[in-house]
Amino acid sequence: MRHNSRARRRSLFLIGALAGVAFLGGSALLSRSQTPESDTTREIAPGLTLRSVIAQTPQGPLRYWLVKAKPDVFRLGLEIPDSSNVQKKRTVRALAAQSGALVAVNGGFFAYGGAAVGAVKVGGTWQRLPWKSRTALGWNSATDAQIGPLSGVCQLRIETPDGRVQLQSAALNGFALPGTRAEIIDGFAVLTPMFARKYPLRTGEIALIIPPTGTSATGTFATGTSATGTSAINSMVSSAVTVQTTGDVDLQAARFVVIARGQAASGLDATRPPRFSYSVQTSPDWNGFANILGAGPRLIQNGRIKTTEIEEEFRPDVLARGPRTSMGWDSERNWLLLVADGRSASSVGLTLPEAAQLLGQLGAVEAMNLDGGSSTQLVVGGELVNTPSGLDPVNPTRPREVQVINALTLKAQAAP
Repeated sequence: MRHNSRARRRSLFLIGALAGVAFLGGSALLSRSQTPESDTTREIAPGLTLRSVIAQTPQGPLRYWLVKAKPDVFRLGLEIPDSSNVQKKRTVRALAAQSGALVAVNGGFFAYGGAAVGAVKVGGTWQRLPWKSRTALGWNSATDAQIGPLSGVCQLRIETPDGRVQLQSAALNGFALPGTRAEIIDGFAVLTPMFARKYPLRTGEIALIIPPTGTSATGTFATGTSATGTSAINSMVSSAVTVQTTGDVDLQAARFVVIARGQAASGLDATRPPRFSYSVQTSPDWNGFANILGAGPRLIQNGRIKTTEIEEEFRPDVLARGPRTSMGWDSERNWLLLVADGRSASSVGLTLPEAAQLLGQLGAVEAMNLDGGSSTQLVVGGELVNTPSGLDPVNPTRPREVQVINALTLKAQAAP
């Protein structure tokens, strides 16, 4: 009965999403024979250009910008607002200034009152796990980058003093397992210093605090591949555990902290705490990527339009016409960042199929969608280039710059 209910819900979702795509993206956006009203390209810096276009489409006026960066001159980065607060948000302009980047656009999705929804790995350290199997970008450089579906879990290894070993799925830097929204009631969560500065324990919770130092491999991050072929990243082993049951847990003074709830807490012997290790395992194996950002859906694969909003179960409203931010690269591995305004008289915005079509016309061979709507922001040289769709309630004449959970940045490569 439960299976049939899920099947019905999925069928209704697919029907609604397909109807939305058919209604919103059924006609061609721009034919190659159409001449835009305005089309200018200027060099922002050697190896970096900004193209600005105003065009008339069958749906109305459209304004968009394309940033193209040579991979041997500029490197793509991922900037988060605060490495010790997973819920912290800042405007794209603030993130650009924080990182010292010449160009920045908004990155992945997020909960308005919470953290990123989707994979976030910065400089080799995981902040958030992948969301289901949605599209993600993994990269070390322009020549070592990949776009594709990504799933992942945090596996907690518990070894009791008598040598018994138990493996448990755990939440990472939050209290919901990957792909779910409900907080765990009976189970474990791994909190790293990236989660927050302190964590206030709730009644009945037990914190098992792993110190930042250890012996041998203990206290260091290990990297490897599991027997199933999925990547085991940020594997962490503890040598000593401090138990705390009340008050605020200082996460910045720990390598990581395991929070036990419900039966997981009641089943622990606090006088003889176990040893812990955890690993983030992804499928496919993206073990080698230092940076990963989850968003989606995919727009272009191997030079052909391929949108995956149905497979990734995006809500129909996400597919609707509006402001868009997307990224990819061309056949020469130049980084491409596309931003389109929407929801205004001066620019109607794009549907997902239209964004894919436009990126294809602009030369992208691989591309994916990022967060859009009111989050869409393009900053170049410290200045906001586009006009975000929101309005500032205090000053209605000033476009609102929404605070976002992360940003993709372009910075000049360090001189050899």
